[in-house]
Amino acid sequence: MADRAEMAHGRLDEHRRRHGFRTFAEMSELAETNTLFDLGSTLIAKDAEIGSGNVFYPGVIVRCEGGDCVIGRDNTFFPSTVLLAGAGGRITIGDACTFGPGGVQIKANRPGTELRVEDRVRVLNGAEIVGASLLGSGSQIIGAVAAQSVRLGAGDDFEGPDPDTRGAVLKGFGLARGLRLEAGEVVNGSGDFAAAPVERQLSYHPRAAR
Repeated sequence: MADRAEMAHGRLDEHRRRHGFRTFAEMSELAETNTLFDLGSTLIAKDAEIGSGNVFYPGVIVRCEGGDCVIGRDNTFFPSTVLLAGAGGRITIGDACTFGPGGVQIKANRPGTELRVEDRVRVLNGAEIVGASLLGSGSQIIGAVAAQSVRLGAGDDFEGPDPDTRGAVLKGFGLARGLRLEAGEVVNGSGDFAAAPVERQLSYHPRAAR
């Protein structure tokens, strides 16, 4: 039985190597400084740079197909999170970000594309981010938002006491292309974000009592 298990792992490791993913042994090594709940269903590219303290739930995929992917520290990747850096693109993720639940896709798969996610960013509920985008610290994308080449201003995270100083927010559903938002701003889209107004987050969230 042990021999069969070793042979099965060997075959699976060969598939992983062929597609540029870490082997089971390499995943076990990664688990010494990060939390991986299921080595079998989690696929992480061999050449992805991974910091420490990250949490990877089952079903997370990090692919580097001719691109670069750099992940910092203390991030949480819920099930069905997919990162794809390909064709010379680059994904850089800072520290203490949350991806999911609800499925998230982050793609920089065109030549020269840089997609940067700074610290304490929250992305969830089916969001997809592509193109040369910058998600500043504390910003959020919530919902089935197809965000293409967006720039969200940095600020406090969603728990900050003053909505006017929180990172920018996209929420709702639909296409958000080329949007530029500053700290404290939010767009609540329902189809075409270009047709939705830019509002202050204060209109949705009152300031915390002092």
